[in-house]
Amino acid sequence: MPAPHSAATAALLGRYADQYDIPMAPDTGTLQMLVDDQYALRLRALPGEGIMLSAQLKPLPLPGPVRDELLLAFARLACGTMKEQPTTCSVDPRERAIWLQLCATARSVHDIDEAVGRFVNSLAFWSKASQSL
Repeated sequence: MPAPHSAATAALLGRYADQYDIPMAPDTGTLQMLVDDQYALRLRALPGEGIMLSAQLKPLPLPGPVRDELLLAFARLACGTMKEQPTTCSVDPRERAIWLQLCATARSVHDIDEAVGRFVNSLAFWSKASQSL
């Protein structure tokens, strides 16, 4: 079950979606968008004044040595970039994919715009890096 979200932040996401003419299902607190015709992002309202941005980086292989090596490679790269990258890598709850995530404060449409920009910059790095992992 998804965590509850702030109605005010969900409404702010709605204003952001309206500004860019992006369809958003009402009362979900979640927005899905495509950036640069290649990056599928999900923005979700969090409790308080926060949003979570996420994008799938890579599907996970079945459990076993190949999967273990892939997870170790992502972990090493994440540790090596944590000072420069504002994002985190995570495994989805069903353990099917590695995702990139960013939590950000969102008090205005401008804040969301800036968070999307930071996230897409990081996503561009991670998308390229994940191709070689």
